[in-house]
Amino acid sequence: MNDRRPSTDPLDELRYALAEGNAQRPSAALADAVMAAALNARSAGRPVDDPEPISPVEALAQASASLDSLLGSLRPAEWRRPCIRAFSVQGLVGHLIGVERDFQAALGAPEGHEARADHVASTDPVAQEHSGRPPAETLDAWRASVATTARLLAEVPSSGADGEHPVALYGLRLELGPFLVVRTFELWTHEEDIRRATGRHLRAPGAATLALMTSLAVTLLPAALARTERSGEGLSARIVLTGPGGGTWQRGLGPPSAAGGPAAVVNEGPVDVRIVVDAVEFCRLVANRVDPGTLAAVVTGDAALARDLFVGAAGLALD
Repeated sequence: MNDRRPSTDPLDELRYALAEGNAQRPSAALADAVMAAALNARSAGRPVDDPEPISPVEALAQASASLDSLLGSLRPAEWRRPCIRAFSVQGLVGHLIGVERDFQAALGAPEGHEARADHVASTDPVAQEHSGRPPAETLDAWRASVATTARLLAEVPSSGADGEHPVALYGLRLELGPFLVVRTFELWTHEEDIRRATGRHLRAPGAATLALMTSLAVTLLPAALARTERSGEGLSARIVLTGPGGGTWQRGLGPPSAAGGPAAVVNEGPVDVRIVVDAVEFCRLVANRVDPGTLAAVVTGDAALARDLFVGAAGLALD
């Protein structure tokens, strides 16, 4: 059935009439071949509803609670398992205690020494401090540090939680909301590190948390491209992240505007590259936990641009 509204332009009507006159219904064989090719390129998805939004404060609290549940389930021997870098699981938790302390200091003093501190070197003393301790002591110390962070965040005025409270830490300077999403990203990533180290199944964040993470990650793509020393000026991309917490973005890849705003958002028109990838896998790429060369993405358009985006995105991780 054709439910197109008639145009007031007679030339438009003539073009439609000529097009309909030349149109032919494809044969069953051709339709089957097109469908098979499409499914071979990308399996059929299913629509999902947008999650009920949550605040960055809630997302961080949920990530902390999830990690707490995992740590509480570990056996003593699992705390000694090798994890990332030279850390055992216990050393990694010590690192996270150090991050909480640095973040707490940065909340109260955005221009403090933590603003330029190295993410790893500044927390190594805390990680070493917990080496050889009873795991229960490390877990108690981490829980206490998380509780302190929650108390300090509760004291931030609501306007600050919504974006009027800059935080500078480890070379990053962001408003509080985005910075809390970065912290959520880190806790989820390190929870997965511990799950890998102890042979547990990986677990995706909740859809609402993932929506905050994917939105921030896509916003950072111009910075990711710049890390590969490739200019994004005049380039644009359409990013489709599938699954709960995903979405579709079409945006410029150039540097921020002179006024300090993000690269231009392009809502329509041609783009240089289109990328379709699972939202959770994309976040693992941004966390530098997926090899950019093996990311299971469907790319059309400028494949070299997509590769540079993937490599740059993996380089965004503080690790």
